[in-house]
Amino acid sequence: MYARRELDVQQRIYDILRKFAERGVKFNGVAVTRVVMNYEIEYGGRKRYADIAVLVDGDKPLLVIETKKKYEREGSYRAERRFHVTSEEILGQVFSYVAILKAKGIYVPFVATANEKQIAVFQVPEDIDRNVNWEAVDKRKYSEVLGINYIYHVLRPNYMLDHKPIRFSEDFFTDLLDKLTGIYVKKYKLEDVKRELSWILVEELRGFVETLYPFVLDYIATPDGKYKDEWEQRIDSYAKEKGYKPIPEHLAREMTYVLLNKVIFYKVLERYYKDLPRLESLYSKSYVNTVNQYLGKLKEFFNKAVEVTKDFEPIFETGIYDDIECVESEEVLKLLDWLITLIDQYRIERFGDVVGYVYEELIPAEERHQLGQFYTPKPIAELIVKWCIRSPDDRVLDPGCGSGTFLVEAYKRLAELKLGRKFSEVKYVPRDVHKQMLSQLYGIDINEFPAHLTAMNLAMRNPREPCSITNVIVEDFFAVTPAQKKLTPYKVKTAEGEKPVEIVFKDFDAVVGNPPYTRWTEIPRRTRELIPERCRDAMSKYNLIADPSRGLEPGIYVYWIMHSTNFLKNGGRLGMIISDSWLQTDYGVSFGNFLLDHFKIKAVIDISARVFPVPLIGTCVLLLEKSSDQKEREDNKTVFMYLDLGENRELTVDEVLDAVENPEKYKNKYYIRVIRQGDISRDKKWINLLFDASAVLDELRKRTIRMGELFEASRGNTIWSIWAIKHGKRPDLGASEFFYLDDDKVKQYSLGKYAYPAITNARQAKWFTFTIDDWQELRSRGEPCYIFVCHEPRVMLPQRVLEYIKWGETDCRTMIRGSRGGGKVCSQAQACKEREKRKDLFYGWYDVGGVVKAPIMAIRQSRYKTRFILAEHPVVTYDAIITFIPKIELSKLQLKALLAYLNSSFTQLYIESVGRTTGAVGPIALEVRHAEDMPVLDVRRLSENDLKLLASLFDDLEAEARRLGGADKRENIEKLWDTVIKRIDEEIARILGLPREMADAAKALSKIMMERRLARAEEAKPEAIKGDEAPGLSYLGK
Repeated sequence: MYARRELDVQQRIYDILRKFAERGVKFNGVAVTRVVMNYEIEYGGRKRYADIAVLVDGDKPLLVIETKKKYEREGSYRAERRFHVTSEEILGQVFSYVAILKAKGIYVPFVATANEKQIAVFQVPEDIDRNVNWEAVDKRKYSEVLGINYIYHVLRPNYMLDHKPIRFSEDFFTDLLDKLTGIYVKKYKLEDVKRELSWILVEELRGFVETLYPFVLDYIATPDGKYKDEWEQRIDSYAKEKGYKPIPEHLAREMTYVLLNKVIFYKVLERYYKDLPRLESLYSKSYVNTVNQYLGKLKEFFNKAVEVTKDFEPIFETGIYDDIECVESEEVLKLLDWLITLIDQYRIERFGDVVGYVYEELIPAEERHQLGQFYTPKPIAELIVKWCIRSPDDRVLDPGCGSGTFLVEAYKRLAELKLGRKFSEVKYVPRDVHKQMLSQLYGIDINEFPAHLTAMNLAMRNPREPCSITNVIVEDFFAVTPAQKKLTPYKVKTAEGEKPVEIVFKDFDAVVGNPPYTRWTEIPRRTRELIPERCRDAMSKYNLIADPSRGLEPGIYVYWIMHSTNFLKNGGRLGMIISDSWLQTDYGVSFGNFLLDHFKIKAVIDISARVFPVPLIGTCVLLLEKSSDQKEREDNKTVFMYLDLGENRELTVDEVLDAVENPEKYKNKYYIRVIRQGDISRDKKWINLLFDASAVLDELRKRTIRMGELFEASRGNTIWSIWAIKHGKRPDLGASEFFYLDDDKVKQYSLGKYAYPAITNARQAKWFTFTIDDWQELRSRGEPCYIFVCHEPRVMLPQRVLEYIKWGETDCRTMIRGSRGGGKVCSQAQACKEREKRKDLFYGWYDVGGVVKAPIMAIRQSRYKTRFILAEHPVVTYDAIITFIPKIELSKLQLKALLAYLNSSFTQLYIESVGRTTGAVGPIALEVRHAEDMPVLDVRRLSENDLKLLASLFDDLEAEARRLGGADKRENIEKLWDTVIKRIDEEIARILGLPREMADAAKALSKIMMERRLARAEEAKPEAIKGDEAPGLSYLGK
């Protein structure tokens, strides 16, 4: 539902743009002088108001933005807040304003229309005043201001700059104004910044769903987001049958999307079946007057399609999705008309390639993440399918088929093999070949909605040849066993009447796909119960039984591949794109061992850019061949390839596949390693197979000692945190709302000696030292820079301190993100309850036991380079700081020398190799056990000169970080790495007797691995790898 009123959209855009004017910001030398809300335009003696106008040099309007549809009739006024940003009415409205100004000699070069979800941007034709219907402008009949032919054959192909999701941020509008002013001053050509027609169409169709589904939601749900009574009963029955209960918003979206698919597919069939009546804009042609009539009429058309074609039931008969209804609104009638008009303008044979892209944004990311419903970029699917399918007779399974991307690519691949030419050259697939290929393709999906998409996508391949064979079932993959017979959800006509089709899933030549990307705790309960039934022996043998309490949470894709193995014949091929998180985890070592024992691992391809739209889902492609011959597996040569897609680099599918088969040809272009499978270590993380960090680290270990010989590592330095780490408990204090204090709270409760100077956030320690001046600065800013440390029994405490503890037991509550009123009472937080049990160590829940001195600290989760810090001012830290507690006494000179080493590339390479990637921005986590195993210089054995040199370099590092303004920003880290840290690396190599080239290698590998992490947090690049086809479209008239 639209959570905000349209006025918010207008206000939010205005507030952002106004800041540019107030700051005098220039874009390409053009200054924004004023931004006006409700910009006055006089016409015919009356005033009209554009929602927002951006004025530049000399108060000339550069851009006019409309954020609502206006209905104005003889003194009456109404604004519609739910509209499509390229509807005829909103375009007629905004272009009528600039046409009026143009007739007065004021040319406005750009216009935009925006709602809460999307924005469309156009350049204004210089002759716009000669291309509007002035009678319609005069009467404010905005739907008639621009003709359909003008919109679709002049404006859209020649003047539409963009149509995309909107973000209400300065960055978004900075980028927009940079493009517009760039065209304005002739720095850019229009074609340089125009979005491709195909991607604009994707947004058009997304916009249709985003605009219509709230009307559906209003019909089936109450304002508080619950199903209305009559729908609740239907959904409960549906959930019992399917094992899945969608929430109202998701069902409304899915219903809307299925309706969109039906209309598109009907229009496709219209071209091939002359007996089908033409579907036109029913409302504008007065065939219907109400929403109910319109939806009813559409059902008649869909039923006619099944009758005439004698096929395509899976497309038009979709169970609960057929029951779509909307609240009555003329906007719905106009929107359905708009969709039909839009489709009529395109060569719609290519719509099948577009609907999957639309699907990517229609289901909220959180739900798609849980169900694994990420639309796979076509070239990725093409790459996997081309490698897996070798014979025209191959049988192919996608056990999580989603919208059908892999099966569509498999269809194309089989067609190429059967017909002996590229699919782009195939104009017509003969009926018998079409039928053969559909019989070779099998799909499973847990959700009826994506299963419908797969059926439609396959049917789109050859709509002129009906064929009811679609081997797609709605089921949990883990509920299917090899050789098990399953019935399709649709029926086919036989001599005995209509019957469901029986399918057997076994002995596949290829299993392909994009498994779900969920952690164990996010997997639906029924699936969690099924997985051990299917994979119990392998889970036990390879220590892959999930145990969240021990941090063992394999993604579902691990079990997915284990289960998929059973559906392959020996020699069959498995190709999947999965999360690459396993490469850096302990469970990934076990998973790798499973792969070693069941497959010839032909290639592991790690991709630097995100190809999915959820932050931090980095991906790798696995290409595997099932083999029961141990010697063949051990003699197999495995290709490990890292594809760096930064700096606008693009790769082609055929080139990547050639690199898999002929890696020597590409060693100067890609980061490629070839390793005999039998030589792959069974106890090391696989990230080190991609990047040869072991060559450096193995030499390092021969010349160094473990950090654990000098220090005990912990997360935080309270007695509680140290004890918790040792005993397998969480080391957090339990309730930051209670334990973290600022100066005001210390004074309010007279906490005095019980308020210990502290670091409570990693951002508070952005240098390589932490001094008393740094802490005083935090204090002066009012930051929480104390922790409550009270290792005394209540009977000895002052009254005000007792009152504070009482507050922690009554009114103080933990803040749970997204909850109302907070979470638990602070004293009931898990760590607090644990301390309450251990009265032998702690006086109660409030007692963290005291503080232990820790002269060295490190940021546990660093986005860029892990920072090791000298605690010159003794503080207590929270659990996201790794603290090092001395086992032996080191001098300050030795500590500084050690810190120089710890901030070197050698240490960073170690952390990148053993750490795990966490969070939404790609940080690397340094865990306690890895901190203690870290190879470090034995500073006790260094000469006085070397100690002084390294200590001096650490001082230089700190001084330069202070000069730059912090060691927590990427640009500053790059500068430090190229200067002081480079010198540190060289001196460490000299001291350890390593070749200087090894220092360079440590730096280069560290940076590559860091960049790989960070790419996961950047904007998704689904188009980064290019295949044979792009989702191209063209107008009928072009």
